[in-house]
Amino acid sequence: MALGQHGLGVGAYFVGDFAGAAKELRTEIESRLGEAIEAELEADFRAAAVDKLVEASRVEVSDSLVEARAAELLGAMLRSLERRGLDAETYLRVTGQSAEQLRETLKAEARRAISRELVLEAVADKLGIEVADDEVKDLVREQAEAADENADEVIEQLWQSGRHERLRADLRLKKALDRIVDDVKPIPVELARARESIWTPEKEKPETAAKLWTP
Repeated sequence: MALGQHGLGVGAYFVGDFAGAAKELRTEIESRLGEAIEAELEADFRAAAVDKLVEASRVEVSDSLVEARAAELLGAMLRSLERRGLDAETYLRVTGQSAEQLRETLKAEARRAISRELVLEAVADKLGIEVADDEVKDLVREQAEAADENADEVIEQLWQSGRHERLRADLRLKKALDRIVDDVKPIPVELARARESIWTPEKEKPETAAKLWTP
């Protein structure tokens, strides 16, 4: 009898231990999913904020710039496919696109990216945003350590090649976007839709050139 009770106790212990572990795992998964969703929403919100500013500013991008950036995007995509052992024909077949559709997609992405950069550069100029060498080095150190590389060597290589200036420019645009997002308050989707559906006299006024965002 004692043995049976002992056996039942061991079984209950393992069941309880398993249930506890399962609950802990579920909590961790939910936490990670929540963080991933929050990060995605934050990224969408930041993109929407700058896109609204692009729309208001009516930025015009030359076709030559768009073509050049689209070519860069295509080259990067082809290199990525090559690293995975794929080619452009396979990619088009899998995605169900034609070569012309892919070119148009890349051109649209290029135009959007350039428009965002132009607006953010204007905001950075307006606010006098600058990025010090130490800020660039801190970013390089963080990325080098994550990749298990020698940070000092990477920094030296970047400075010698002059590529650190590209990082400085990227950080400057990020700071500008941070300032824009700080000054924009998200509202519920339902309220946004309601506002769009409400008629106002301004909606019938002729459109005029909009000014860039100011703090």
